[in-house]
Amino acid sequence: MYEIAWLRVFAMIVGPTTYAFAATVAAVIAGIAAGSAGGAWAAGRARRPAVWLALLLAATAIVATWASSLAGGFVPRLVAEHLVRSAAQGAGLLLQRSLLVAALILPAALGFGAAFPLALALVTGSEQPIAGRVGTIYAANTLAAVAGSLAAGFIAIPYFGLQHTLTIVSSLLVVDALIVIVCAEPSFKGRAVGFILTTAAIVQMIAAAPWDRDLLASGAYKYASSVPQQLDLETALKAGTLLYYREGAASTVSVKRLTGTRSLAIDGKVDASSFGDMLTQKALAHLPLLLHRDPKEICIIGLGSGVTLGSALVHPISRADIVEISPEVVEAARYFADVNLNALDDPRTHLIVGDGRSHLLLSSRKYDVIISEPSNPWVAGEAALFTREFFTAVRDRLAPAGIVSQWAHTYDINDRDLRSIVATFISVFPGGTLWTVGEGDLLLVASLAPLDAGFAQIDRSWRRPGVAADLARVSALEPFAFLSMFAGGPQELRRYGALAAIQTDDRMALEFSGPRALAARAVDNASTVRQLLEAGSAPEPIRQSLVAADAAQWRNRAAMMMPSESFDTAYADYVRALRLDPTDRAALDGLVQAGAATGRQKETLDLLKSLADTHSDAPAIPTAMSKLLAMGGSFDEAITVAERASKIEPLDPRALEQLASILSDRGDASRLGRVVQQLQRLQPEQASSSYYAAAARFLRGDFADAIGLAEQAVARNPRYAAAYNLLGAIHASLGDRNGARNAFTAALALDPRDASIYTNLGLLELASANAPAATGYFREALSLDPRSEAARRGLAQARPEAVPDP
Repeated sequence: MYEIAWLRVFAMIVGPTTYAFAATVAAVIAGIAAGSAGGAWAAGRARRPAVWLALLLAATAIVATWASSLAGGFVPRLVAEHLVRSAAQGAGLLLQRSLLVAALILPAALGFGAAFPLALALVTGSEQPIAGRVGTIYAANTLAAVAGSLAAGFIAIPYFGLQHTLTIVSSLLVVDALIVIVCAEPSFKGRAVGFILTTAAIVQMIAAAPWDRDLLASGAYKYASSVPQQLDLETALKAGTLLYYREGAASTVSVKRLTGTRSLAIDGKVDASSFGDMLTQKALAHLPLLLHRDPKEICIIGLGSGVTLGSALVHPISRADIVEISPEVVEAARYFADVNLNALDDPRTHLIVGDGRSHLLLSSRKYDVIISEPSNPWVAGEAALFTREFFTAVRDRLAPAGIVSQWAHTYDINDRDLRSIVATFISVFPGGTLWTVGEGDLLLVASLAPLDAGFAQIDRSWRRPGVAADLARVSALEPFAFLSMFAGGPQELRRYGALAAIQTDDRMALEFSGPRALAARAVDNASTVRQLLEAGSAPEPIRQSLVAADAAQWRNRAAMMMPSESFDTAYADYVRALRLDPTDRAALDGLVQAGAATGRQKETLDLLKSLADTHSDAPAIPTAMSKLLAMGGSFDEAITVAERASKIEPLDPRALEQLASILSDRGDASRLGRVVQQLQRLQPEQASSSYYAAAARFLRGDFADAIGLAEQAVARNPRYAAAYNLLGAIHASLGDRNGARNAFTAALALDPRDASIYTNLGLLELASANAPAATGYFREALSLDPRSEAARRGLAQARPEAVPDP
């Protein structure tokens, strides 16, 4: 039971890699071997083996409980801090983590090993032959080991959790010690010593603090390195609300809500989300189904959030077999019902809780489309879904015109391994194609026949009822959005995978090289992949689509990339759009956002200045410049540019709104009031005019007038998040905490990505002496804006230990 539980614990603490499992098993076996040698030496010299055995069992319970308590908080923090501060990478980092595993497991493993020879010593006086005595104890030990393994994996962990499973182990050791003392030790002194130590073990178990689930579910072993330097590690890792947490037989599954986004994590590693991963999750289903002329039956390996399944069901299919190995993932997918379109309740869905490879090998059903969305291959066991044998099983289950869609990635993997995955895929599917989704995800798509005819089919399939509406949810507004993702055909893939190793079941190098690449913080391979397709070598339908793309199409494609945090790609697409139409207001605004996200403020400003020089009559360009300058803190210059923009086209209120926004943020009530008068003359019925008028009154302290104007703004536009935020601030200034809380909550529901709303809610809860709630809001604010001084000060008041000195 101890070994099985620790295998699962270390998957969350140091990552679910094959090295973590190997280190755990090695530490247990080494400890038992060394402990057995020590126990044999002690058994030959002990006059009272019962006392020694009882003390050993109680001491083992104590060290096991101590190790368990460290695993619930101290060790994950240590791993996170080590990842940030240590220069070790690759094999060095894996070795250090293996030594950490050994340090926690060895003490108890030594005790387990020493128990066996001491147990033998208890029966030395028996009349039974030595072979019988040894056989009896060995049989009991073996049967209990088998029973313990089964009980841990199928009963204790799923029903009681990991911490309680380890507590059960310690409790059983204490019970064993008491049985030995009572039944095998006749002296009062020996019993007294045994009872004292077992009592100490019981007290320690009772006093043990519960594990920090938020920290364990955070994936600190992987995500600590991406925490901004301005933030305390624990503050960043524990930000958000844990909606679901379940420790199952195979993995620990959690769902967290952070800044409006829900993410599903397995052993701390995020595998799906309701925001950044949406494009990939939908593309996995839509791309092969759009390419297929008439899909009816499909199979999806891996449920995740269920979004891929939900998107597949939008198409006119008759059956969808979804194979998921973890029952906990099935439960967690219910938290994504709004984005997966209640896919699990669709009568066409057939859920199979089991292994995907086994299903493909044992099923006789043929599928029109098979979608494989495993986790990253550095996760133990996942490499088996990237081997030639797996792809062969997929091929055997495809109908004559069937299509396969296989997920892969460019991040956390080295060049050699990614080429190997591609080489393995095309060894089974010679006509394979490669598609890039954003900057980190890849789709390997193939059929038993050439896919060329399918490219033209995408436009026709797009018109299937419900398909366009579902794709519009991720800003994929037209077939060009998908056609532009094409990154290579069979020729490019063969060139890319040339000389790379083929992954096979009996030589699965990816299982071992994958974790090393993760530990080495491998560089991104996206740029290499994007360069595979040479100019003019794309299939004709795709080439024509790219050549004919206009400014709106490139702008829409950029807008599709932004939510998936593919900021570099989005920036390049916005630049293409502006080359075709320099006055496209949406493209200008998007360029500013992408430029700030990629740290290209100067480059973006230079581009906007050059556009302004050639299109001096377009107010949208200086308005965008003003936004960029304000984001960079150059408020005076931003105000000057916004004023200039407002004079180019006096009847266009958008430049005035930008000017009002800066003045409001600066707290300049006097100048804001004058701008508001202009806005009210131009658009007296607009919500924004009422909003900025309310902001001007609020800055002057006229709360009664301000609240009326803010309510007017909300009435005119019920989805105006900034107006609700201002309304909350006014209520808070009037001392109406309930009104403020309601307004802030409404603002948050409309715009969960605005750090200021979380800060305002945190300050409100802090004033209400609700430090835990305030801490949560400040953490979320800092996850969006690590430089927010207001949030840092608030967090320092709520939890002084969470904010280090500058």
